[in-house]
Amino acid sequence: MTRVASSDLCRAIKASLTRDLLKQEYQKIRGRNKFFGHCYVASELAYHMLGGRKAGWAAHRLKHEGWTHWWLKNKKTDKVLDLTARQFLTPVPYEKGIATGFLTKRLSKRARVLRARVEAKLSQKGKSGRS
Repeated sequence: MTRVASSDLCRAIKASLTRDLLKQEYQKIRGRNKFFGHCYVASELAYHMLGGRKAGWAAHRLKHEGWTHWWLKNKKTDKVLDLTARQFLTPVPYEKGIATGFLTKRLSKRARVLRARVEAKLSQKGKSGRS
């Protein structure tokens, strides 16, 4: 995978989240914002595209507002990367989260679909930014 600026990657991931990427139980829930239910797949893809454990990233999770929530934290810098925090009404208490692994070692099927979308967006951005 090509290295990209983390801000460009984060924007591309957020812009690529759609209902079809949600697990079935989340697709049935209406009235939530576009980030609801996408925390796992967004965090999983960001982890892999940002260099994973070698770059200091680790997955974290906790129960918040009745839902299991996932995000990344960098062990080297203490930076929290939560691409879907806006799905909640209250701030996520990151200090209460537990470090954990993802459910699969390789990208999940949903994350592979998301990666293709993100790479296409980043490729378009690169082409449009050239003189």
